Amino acid sequence: MAGQGSASLELIEEAARRGTPLDALVVPVGGGGGIAGACLAVAGTPIQVYGVEPVGCDSLARSLAAGRPTPVAPAPSLADGLRPGCVGDLPFAVARTGVRGVVRVDDDAIVEAFRLLLLDLKVLVEPSGAAALAGALRLDEVSGPGSSGAGTRRTVGVVLTGGNVEADLVARLAGDPMTVGVAA
Repeated sequence: MAGQGSASLELIEEAARRGTPLDALVVPVGGGGGIAGACLAVAGTPIQVYGVEPVGCDSLARSLAAGRPTPVAPAPSLADGLRPGCVGDLPFAVARTGVRGVVRVDDDAIVEAFRLLLLDLKVLVEPSGAAALAGALRLDEVSGPGSSGAGTRRTVGVVLTGGNVEADLVARLAGDPMTVGVAA
């Protein structure tokens, strides 16, 4: 958790150095180490932490609702790095009080974010990392209008993870969105 949280801490510190302190931090959720690390990194600050999970791979969201780690049978998703069977016990113990909300994103939203990152921003990440941006673009769905969602013009940091993506998948995702398929 501490190691994965260092990415969040570096983002928080860099934003503050540039005079744009973060109001919210959006992190993709797999087994929970990254989101728990983000919660530790924001401790003592007003920064709100949001998780992002693919639809059907939402163990953290279900665990938060149930008050305990809750397993899921992960659905197919382009974000294969975010398909755990269950969020870990220790990460859940940290995240349960530190996470403001969880955004669920479908593959269409992930592809849209992937294309935005690759074609407009020239940043290559795997679909699991693009899921974080997809969630950030939909923050108002979980935080509500007028809160710290993206629509309020606040400063939102997005942790983009992983560059482990095969060239043929990059070509498919960067091309016609209608040709993108998901393998289970």
